[in-house]
Amino acid sequence: MPACEVGGTLHLGQWFQAMAAAEAALAGASVEEVVDAALRVREKLHILFMVDTLEFLHRGGRIGGGKRFLGTALQIKPLLSLDGQIDAVESVRTKKKALARMLEIMEERVGGAPVVRAAVVHANALEECLALKEEVVARLKPGEIYVAEVSPVIGTHTGPGTLGVCVYTR
Repeated sequence: MPACEVGGTLHLGQWFQAMAAAEAALAGASVEEVVDAALRVREKLHILFMVDTLEFLHRGGRIGGGKRFLGTALQIKPLLSLDGQIDAVESVRTKKKALARMLEIMEERVGGAPVVRAAVVHANALEECLALKEEVVARLKPGEIYVAEVSPVIGTHTGPGTLGVCVYTR
């Protein structure tokens, strides 16, 4: 299974779409078929991530001070999804449990469909990201797997320690 350590930052959902469009174009597809290839990927994307600290959600005005204080004291780790907008999926106590639950939710969303590409992303948490990558490989068996940093926009709002999984299914 090919693996790649991706440098820099990127939005993986868009990157997966661009890869599918480029593959279609290289195979001789028409412009309409290239666009269709990218749109099909978008329909089959699943993106989940876990925020390690509530401080940056508070700073960005997404949660209040009381929620940040209690969440920090109780080691609450929000699980969020990205599908055009960021939505709260659920909150889990402790990072270990949150990562396990994130993988369970991803397995549910994939529903046994073949995973064409997967990526794990991090905000200043490479070692944990590499461990998460191994779990993704073991549980989802993607055709390709990548590792990347979160985009600056996501990182600004989520803070260090954020970990995420993006998969594209067939």
